[in-house]
Amino acid sequence: MIDLHCHILPYIDDGANDWDESLEMSEIARRDGVHTIVATPHIKPGVYSPPKKLILSRVQEINQLLENKINSRDLQILPGADIYLQPEILHQIEEGTVLYVGGNINSMNPIHYLLLELPDYFLFPQVKDSFAKLKDKGIIPILSHPERNAMLQRNSKLLHKLIQAGALSQVTAMSITGEFGRDIQKFTKKLTHKDLVHIIASDAHSKDRRPPVLSRAVEATAKIIGSERAEMMVKETPQAVIEGRKVEL
Repeated sequence: MIDLHCHILPYIDDGANDWDESLEMSEIARRDGVHTIVATPHIKPGVYSPPKKLILSRVQEINQLLENKINSRDLQILPGADIYLQPEILHQIEEGTVLYVGGNINSMNPIHYLLLELPDYFLFPQVKDSFAKLKDKGIIPILSHPERNAMLQRNSKLLHKLIQAGALSQVTAMSITGEFGRDIQKFTKKLTHKDLVHIIASDAHSKDRRPPVLSRAVEATAKIIGSERAEMMVKETPQAVIEGRKVEL
């Protein structure tokens, strides 16, 4: 499996506290069947603003540490970021300071994916306009945990419209399995049943309270839409994302 959203890097946001916890999270993910993790620290102006160079450096460090602990073929960490959607995003893309999901490992591909977190309350026309501008640049937004967004909870049709505008939808594993509460679990299942979910990721922040575990969510999702489609959300679809290929919906 591939985990596209994980706060596994230490000393950078509210994720792993130190390198020991990063390595423990890596081992939890590996035992769960994950072979690739995209490290996605928060990018939220005024709260967390790690530069691209720092994220790349930390990813290189954790991969070096993993080589000393396990076979490097068992687990790899790729760079990325969990970016809070704000007007400056288009300017940052033009400057080249934005990290795409997977760190552009195939930079020759014309498609790039950007993990974006929506504000709890947003103006739909402006977001749709931003997505259109991203699409013109060959960039596809992946909405991180839309099931936990207050505005989308009140009106799931907005998520449908954002997907029609070109976005993909990534839900959190623990939303499916109920650790975020029964209401969010029920809403996540509703979105899944309506084909408004494309990717399952851990959004892990720690080794215990929010660990990088995907398998339980895949099993729960399989009961809604079947095993084949559930597994696509942690295998074929995220693989296409990190390779910069088009995801067929």
